[in-house]
Amino acid sequence: YIHHIGGLPDFTALRFTRYNQYESMILPMVKYLESYGVQFHYGVKVTNVAFDCANGKKQATRIDTLRDGHEECIDLTENDLVFITNGGCVENSTIGSQTTVAPLKFDLKEGGGWDLWRKIAAQDPSFGHPDKFCYDPELSNWMSATITTLDQRIVPYIKKICKRDPFTGKVVTGG
Repeated sequence: YIHHIGGLPDFTALRFTRYNQYESMILPMVKYLESYGVQFHYGVKVTNVAFDCANGKKQATRIDTLRDGHEECIDLTENDLVFITNGGCVENSTIGSQTTVAPLKFDLKEGGGWDLWRKIAAQDPSFGHPDKFCYDPELSNWMSATITTLDQRIVPYIKKICKRDPFTGKVVTGG
């Protein structure tokens, strides 16, 4: 994605699907993979991925999981492929309302992306430093809001603050 780096300051690098992300990407991918015999296990938390790091090679050897409160392990071979999503900008996100502030949740839960990354990074320094991103939420948090209105008097204010036309179908952000 390095070719999109120039579009990060004004968010022109962002790409959107025609429908919501679940219907446009996740559901077709799941159906495709299932047609090739891939099995999905829902309601299972991955709590750790154990690696053998030796001779300049890293190989995932075991996946530790939590299913219905019971710890389970999945032993891996060198022929297995493991895809990991570590950390995430919406983990621990909360929702507010017109009358209630969204609560702040700073604790990292077992089986969450940040917790998983911490455990993987503890096995070898080349796996990165997750605490650089999650140790102080006050320094790394962000806020998102959505405005839905039919009141045309609001549009000039959005244009002034965001320096974008909210009717282009692109991201309208700023502040």
